[in-house]
Amino acid sequence: MSSRRLAGVLLAAVLLLHPAAAAAATPEPTPSGPSTGVPAEVSAWFAAQGEEAAAELGAPEDLTLGPPRRVATWNEDYVSGEAPDVPAEPLEEWVAPVVRQSGETPEPLGVVRAGAEDGPLSLLDVVEETELAGALQAVPAGTVLIRDDTVEGWFGLLENEVWPLTEGARTVLQGALPAEVFQQFLAAWRGEAPPTSEPSRTEDEDAPLSPLIPIGVIVLAGVGVAILLLRQYRQADSRIAADVHAGMAPPPDDVEVTEEPGPERPGE
Repeated sequence: MSSRRLAGVLLAAVLLLHPAAAAAATPEPTPSGPSTGVPAEVSAWFAAQGEEAAAELGAPEDLTLGPPRRVATWNEDYVSGEAPDVPAEPLEEWVAPVVRQSGETPEPLGVVRAGAEDGPLSLLDVVEETELAGALQAVPAGTVLIRDDTVEGWFGLLENEVWPLTEGARTVLQGALPAEVFQQFLAAWRGEAPPTSEPSRTEDEDAPLSPLIPIGVIVLAGVGVAILLLRQYRQADSRIAADVHAGMAPPPDDVEVTEEPGPERPGE
């Protein structure tokens, strides 16, 4: 196992063991959602030339070419954290599974890929990839197929959930995760700065005050009043004690005590 794949396994384990990520992890989506539209010229090309190209995987009479699906790639703004609501963007590329009818269960053999980036639709390659062919047969309608050349794997995206389709994708992600959670992991995998959400100032300004704030103000005011009263009582006590002490203390030795003459009596 390469160092990149080993790092991906370790990062996946850390993400899934993290409480927030574990709580966000959900089962793979059930078949639902709108069907992905395929242009008429694309369907015509696969019907005419796709089956001929699939003959590279076996005898034509034993093979069946499935319906083509459009291919997408990760949105770079999604990877960098600037567009969390737009995980993928479509490519001018389509892929169709090739299966062999053997008994009641079709046997996946590979895929036929065609693209029309610089002109009319043309064959890109025929790949003997049984895992991807089986995944294309089983994914729900409306699933966005994301090809990631960095991990050499394919992902599925449906109803804002991402899950791996092939072994290369499973080196990065195990199970299904919401797109906004997987965004952080994908950014770390590619060496980008993980997206950070800025706090909403409007929400902070409009948020109601905590009920503990007025209670704290009342407590602090009470403490202040108690301190002022205590200081006043201490000052009063000090003045009273000083007056009492002054009245009880004997006069100094060098001070001559004289008696004030009282009222004169008659006859004296």
